[in-house]
Amino acid sequence: MTLEDAAHDLRHPAVPDIAFCGRAPELAALRADFAAAVAGTPRLVLLEGPGGIGKTTLVRRFLDTVDDGTCVLHASGEENESALPCGVLAQLVGQSPLPVPDTLAGLLVRTPQSLHANLPPLSAGFGLIDLLSEVQSKGPVVLVVDDAHWADPESLNALTFALRRLRHDRVLAVVALRDPHVPELPEGLRRLLTDARTRRLALDGLSPDELAALSDRLGVARLPHSASLRLHTHTHGNPLHARALLDQVPSAVLLDVTTPLPAPRSYAMLVLANLAGCGTQAQRLVQAVSVLGLSCRLQVAARLAKVAQPLPALERAVKAGLLRETHGGASAPQICFPHPLVHAAVYQDIGPAQRAALHTRAAALVADEYSKLRHRVLAATGPDEQLAAALAACARREAATGQWAVAGTHLRHASRVATSSRERDRLAVEAVEALLLDGRVQEAAELATGLPESADPALRGYVRGYVARVQGRTQAAWTLLVDAWEQCDQEREPALAARAAEQLSYAAVMCGQAASAARWAERAQRLSTAQGPSRMLRFNHLIALGLSGRAKEGIALAADLPDPMIVPLKSTDLLLARGELRLWSDDLHGARHDLRGAVANCRATTVPLRLLSTSALAQTLHRLGEWDEALIHAESAASIADDADQWWLKPVTHGVAAQILAARGAFGRAAEHLRTAGEGPGGAETPVAYAYGVCAQGHCADARGEPRAVVEALRPLLGFAEQDGVNEPGVVDWQPLLVDALVQLGELDEAEAVLGPYEELARARGRHSALAAAARIRGNLLAARREPQRAQAAYVRAQDHAAQAPLPFVRARVALDHGAFLRRIGRRSLAIAQLQAAHTVMTELGALPYQARCVRELSACGRAAPPLPTDERAREGADDSLDGALTPQELAVARLAAQGLTNRQIATSLALSVKTIEYHLGHTYAKLGITSRIGLVQRLGPQERSSPSAG
Repeated sequence: MTLEDAAHDLRHPAVPDIAFCGRAPELAALRADFAAAVAGTPRLVLLEGPGGIGKTTLVRRFLDTVDDGTCVLHASGEENESALPCGVLAQLVGQSPLPVPDTLAGLLVRTPQSLHANLPPLSAGFGLIDLLSEVQSKGPVVLVVDDAHWADPESLNALTFALRRLRHDRVLAVVALRDPHVPELPEGLRRLLTDARTRRLALDGLSPDELAALSDRLGVARLPHSASLRLHTHTHGNPLHARALLDQVPSAVLLDVTTPLPAPRSYAMLVLANLAGCGTQAQRLVQAVSVLGLSCRLQVAARLAKVAQPLPALERAVKAGLLRETHGGASAPQICFPHPLVHAAVYQDIGPAQRAALHTRAAALVADEYSKLRHRVLAATGPDEQLAAALAACARREAATGQWAVAGTHLRHASRVATSSRERDRLAVEAVEALLLDGRVQEAAELATGLPESADPALRGYVRGYVARVQGRTQAAWTLLVDAWEQCDQEREPALAARAAEQLSYAAVMCGQAASAARWAERAQRLSTAQGPSRMLRFNHLIALGLSGRAKEGIALAADLPDPMIVPLKSTDLLLARGELRLWSDDLHGARHDLRGAVANCRATTVPLRLLSTSALAQTLHRLGEWDEALIHAESAASIADDADQWWLKPVTHGVAAQILAARGAFGRAAEHLRTAGEGPGGAETPVAYAYGVCAQGHCADARGEPRAVVEALRPLLGFAEQDGVNEPGVVDWQPLLVDALVQLGELDEAEAVLGPYEELARARGRHSALAAAARIRGNLLAARREPQRAQAAYVRAQDHAAQAPLPFVRARVALDHGAFLRRIGRRSLAIAQLQAAHTVMTELGALPYQARCVRELSACGRAAPPLPTDERAREGADDSLDGALTPQELAVARLAAQGLTNRQIATSLALSVKTIEYHLGHTYAKLGITSRIGLVQRLGPQERSSPSAG
């Protein structure tokens, strides 16, 4: 059977469901969304309702109406395989009519039932974006994930990642599940499915009239209204339950409303009644299939059931509605259950002893290691040393490749069947570590809490401290981890001591104790085993040095890296750390180069590294004045933080996005990011992350011209005077905002108290960006104190410092405040020159609130805001025409294309689909009257522009 045949059979079943009834509004809604997708607007539909309500049937009927040129990718979750990594994604990939991207090719090595994927967390999401981009060349795409509540977390996370990043793709995605609030659903997908832009189709039971039509189509005498009303009351309109009754209950009983229907029975009872009438051979075959999963090869099921002649048994099971034959090729026929409820009823009815025996035999029949272990676990009835060892070995191999979900599952099982209490505890701790790295915090917390008090106190303290840190209870984490460190015998347990020291390093950074964090990181590295320190530990070490004022030392530790675009994956952590330290040190061009390389590499690494690199690149581009691309990266990082439930980075990622949007006057969108940033940890627990979120509030209030709101937002940060990072110049820089607002409110003494220490530290670090901001605010403070000569000198110093780094917005703020000062002291001609320069840059940046201030000041000078000077237009001509014609996203894509990046590289950099990049480039070419990238190079130049008005 070809892949195209599989998609065709899904749209056009061999036996049409003649019993389909009702659902006209839902079908119309699906068709409308499909039409929108065909036109290039991707759509997402949530189809929800209880089991048996007809979600799958509705999807099949809808797919029967789409054109043959449509590519259908269909997958469904299964309760017994929810821990199978990337199993649902493999089903989607296996139906692609085109060669799959390299990142996903490994999913096709085995069948979905025996799949053992080795994809880094983000690679799966990027791979799905690539796949959707490719198959659109064949026509529009309908992507269906049925029973999503039983899908594996890796597939759901990949699905979330991809769906969030479809912009101009011909894709209709339909996600069917019982309830979007089930705990199995990742939080990111839940938010996406319940978003106002997602169409939600909640299926109710069929009406009495529709049940009457259903009975007619099934060949039962058409029910009168009284009989159909009774059936509706009895089944609540559930079509699966109603159909089972219509098939089993005699017509006379259905029609005679004075005769009660059979006592309310679960659907399972009806399934088991059918099973009992099939004969022994068919019963054994059906039970064997239920042990193997929702579907399997007939040959394997027959061997497991010990049925020598399986075809007659299969025929009886098919006629009874218990199994369905699918196309698997003449040599390997496939069989499956028609509905997960049928599978569940059969499997749960098998007695414990028989079920264990079947799973034991199944472990010997299946070929791949993952399936063997799964069956052995399901067959286990008590401690099993060999099974525990096999599970632990497999888990550690998976952990080494970043497959934390399957590693955590195997380690939990290994802990349960371990024979000694010591080994049981150690395996449980390893499981907690894997679960936390997979983002399953609640599950990990429950497992850590369940560790017995008889466990090694160092081990117990370590794992509970680790969980507390991830939950944001940093002070509790610190206490637990210090206790674990003190109780650990470093000579006998160097690995445990290293892990405790590593967690103490992370906790210290989060607590704002960067100098301590660096010391703990160095201890952890000395104690690390032959495998070496973890990459996050090396990153944390360098970041701790930077937050404690030793950025040059941190940069020197990563000085030997090759060019950022060819840095090996194993050194991405060092490249990212160096880029962030360069950002804080005002080496913005070096930071941009490093961070672009880190973003490109982080596609295939951990979620935290991807988030940190994308957010740092957004901050770098923002400071450089490349606000269009900066905003794309900032919002991309924010959405990944939401999808992966990385609460500790929400204040940072959402705060950066809010700051950029507020500076452009997009206060509504900025407020949305601020709300999410506020969901992060409190200041006492994580002061550095907290400072990012609070500083973003201050920037929004400053852009609105609300100094009192600035003070209310930022004044709490004065309580963190002793916290590293919170006050480090070049990191958050909240002090200039607060001082400026205090000056505007006339609270000059407090302004001086805040400004003095900040100036002193900025001088000690040699940070030109911080010194420029400090000198500007010093000028404002001196002007308020009526010391014009000293104020003038401060503004000149501010301009000198701003000229030492590519900081267009900082330079424009200096010119704006200096010009306003000169106007107030009557030096209008000089004021106009400063204000015009500020107006030019604010206009180029799109900083509308600050541009409006320039206009007001110029008007007060008796001068209207001018257009860009002629010579400036000539120098900036290419970008001036672009800014006026293109949207921010088009401009960001155009700039990357002009630098020589391919469409796929641009898509990777911006976390968008290739189709979206093609869409933006097509519009850009049309708007600018060009036909190729050569035209873009001529308009923008092949080199990256440093910043607006950088010359």
